[in-house]
Amino acid sequence: MIIANSKSGLLAATSLFVLSLAAPALAQQAEPVNAANLGEIIVTAQKREQASTEVPIALTAYSGEFLDEIGVQEFEELSLFVPGFEVQNQSPNNPGFVIRGITSDSGEATTEPRVSVFQDGVSISRSRGSYIELFDNERIEIAKGPQSTLYGRGALIGAVNVVQNKARLGEYGGDARFEFGNDGYYLLGGAVNLPLAEGLAVRLAGRIKQRDGYVENLLGGEDFNSTDTQAFRVALRGQLGPRLLADVIVNVQFDNPSGTSFKSLTFNPTNPDTGVVIGNLGRNSGAALTTARGFENDQPLGLDREVYGVTGLLEYEINDALSLSSITAFRQFDGTEVFDPDGFSLDALVFAEDAQGDMASQELRLNFDNGGPITAFAGVSYFWEKGSQRVPLRINERVFALLNTPGGLPRPNGLSQTIINGIPTLRPLKVDHLETFTNFGETEAIDVFADATWAVTDRLELTAGVRFTSEDKESGYGAQLNNGGSVLGGSTPTVARGIIIQPTALNRPQFQSVKDDGVTYRVVGRYALADNLNVYASYATGRRPVVLSVAAPTAPGGNVRFTELPSEEVESIEVGAKGEFFNRTLTLEVSGYDYGYENFQTTIRNAAGQFVSINAGEASSYGYEAQGSWRPSDNFSAFATYAYNHSRFDIGAFEGNRFRLSPDHSFSVGTRISANVLGGEIAAIPTYTWQSKVFFDNNNDRSDLQAADRIVDEFQDSYGLLNLRISYAPDNANWKVEAFGSNLLEEEYIKDAGNTGDAFGIATFIAGEPRYYGLGFSVQY
Repeated sequence: MIIANSKSGLLAATSLFVLSLAAPALAQQAEPVNAANLGEIIVTAQKREQASTEVPIALTAYSGEFLDEIGVQEFEELSLFVPGFEVQNQSPNNPGFVIRGITSDSGEATTEPRVSVFQDGVSISRSRGSYIELFDNERIEIAKGPQSTLYGRGALIGAVNVVQNKARLGEYGGDARFEFGNDGYYLLGGAVNLPLAEGLAVRLAGRIKQRDGYVENLLGGEDFNSTDTQAFRVALRGQLGPRLLADVIVNVQFDNPSGTSFKSLTFNPTNPDTGVVIGNLGRNSGAALTTARGFENDQPLGLDREVYGVTGLLEYEINDALSLSSITAFRQFDGTEVFDPDGFSLDALVFAEDAQGDMASQELRLNFDNGGPITAFAGVSYFWEKGSQRVPLRINERVFALLNTPGGLPRPNGLSQTIINGIPTLRPLKVDHLETFTNFGETEAIDVFADATWAVTDRLELTAGVRFTSEDKESGYGAQLNNGGSVLGGSTPTVARGIIIQPTALNRPQFQSVKDDGVTYRVVGRYALADNLNVYASYATGRRPVVLSVAAPTAPGGNVRFTELPSEEVESIEVGAKGEFFNRTLTLEVSGYDYGYENFQTTIRNAAGQFVSINAGEASSYGYEAQGSWRPSDNFSAFATYAYNHSRFDIGAFEGNRFRLSPDHSFSVGTRISANVLGGEIAAIPTYTWQSKVFFDNNNDRSDLQAADRIVDEFQDSYGLLNLRISYAPDNANWKVEAFGSNLLEEEYIKDAGNTGDAFGIATFIAGEPRYYGLGFSVQY
């Protein structure tokens, strides 16, 4: 057992709180209530339809209608209302998903996710293709805790499943929405459902969203951190017989935002031609960032990303007790992002990332439910993925030398002293030295899984599940100098050296393979203390597959450094309760958990600015979460969430450090208040979200763990965001007008710090969104 042993008091306290809920519950009589008025959500977290309050998992589920009502359009906004869930969005190409302190955000093709993201049961977890626009959805489920048994590889600590609206047979209908606001914001979206024939229908949905950047470009041109997204979906449904239902769903998304504002707090923004200071060192103030002529075919700072996916779903009722489900999918993404990692106007460094990936999967699952005490499912799945991450680097050696010369003094006439045949020689430094490294990854995996629930009595259920995974993985790495050796790096007529990375032999990639097998399992007990109150306890394991980490050679033409990191494993104990009170108008859910990790894999930046996976040893996490909603009348409802998470490294250089992007405390509250006036309904929905201090790197910006940057400033103190939406909908009409605003208190915060520049002693900072406001009009038909 690797469960941390110092938190038993937390679990005991949670258990006592769970039992304390029983007294008022047992004293109440559950009366029939219209479920539609309660907002009850049917979920499929356990591969069968259940009310969310009956699922013995820490689960947060929101309907698409509710998310539209509070203005959630993307994962980063969704995470504010889910306890234990954080999402950082540098750009659609570089998101970080965090569940209970564990982050999944690496763009390397060789690494594995910890948090799985699904679209209709299809894994889209690869970081550079996982951030999708949230529109026309039936619901979104976030299951927390080790979910490898239910969801498979990559669900070490949780899974997010986006369930999209399917075509509806025999129905005409749809909706449309238009919004506009400050900073050039506009949104145009909607959906239409059309029957094509008896037993056949199609649903078309899409969204176009644009907003100007919110960090001023002090050099002119597009401001930084803009939004430019186009997402479209075609869903086809066919009833192919009395027992066979088929869905085909095609998704495409295009993202072209301006550059990310990697702002330096070391050097003031200046005019690169005159050297005149044109800005200040404020974290949220304007930035002066540049690229270089000809770099990446003159692509400007920013992202150009395309994502495509097609999914086929089949549901076949074999008989009244057995059903067969099939999920077939293919997905592809291709994104190139150019960024200025030094954070100031002189072109010392200009980087890009070209990430590509292809994925295919097939799952077959047999479900059993004959209305008796046993319900179960078993199945097999196949997953294939192949991807690459190419990173071109352009270095102006003359400017880069200033950053690495003692006192920042320039070398005479832009020259570098190099030893040639034992004789010191001065050579002119290059202004456009080019280096490129690429990592490759290919995975082929087969899973076999089974899960069964036994209703021992009318109140007691026992569940057990197991999954076996077998994988064949291949990792590769290659590096080359695109226009000769670096003068600053000490190249000679016979040996071409790089300044940041060293080339591989013959400038060709090298590959290595590894095979990995593993088992995960879970056991759960659920007990109904009353008809409207359930308590549960679970023991579960999670597993992140073996990673074959890659790094550049230490010398020109040397061998790639392959490091096999053992599988990261977690054991979890969790207890919780879910109940409905006061005639089922009040819903409360609480959970407490304790995790122990072995072979905790984390990512560090090496001296070349390259992200490298390492084994950080043991780590632990414990905490508790609560969420609830209250619906006393048609004119008032409220909801709230709270999470406490204590995630720390237990041994090694990071001992005692917090996990990155992991606040110890966070909460959200919101209400909907309405009144029937002016021949219709006026509704106000204020929400407030808050989180405590976070670090952006596992080194917690400790000066003793950093070679170059000694300043402790890469963190964000606690802050809160206030949002408000006000709407008017006339009686007996199908349209609504809205006014909305976010971050109304104009809170200044950052969403990331350190970044690639931190490896060179010039940490950069990314500002959070300022106040936004606007008006909207929507119609349903």
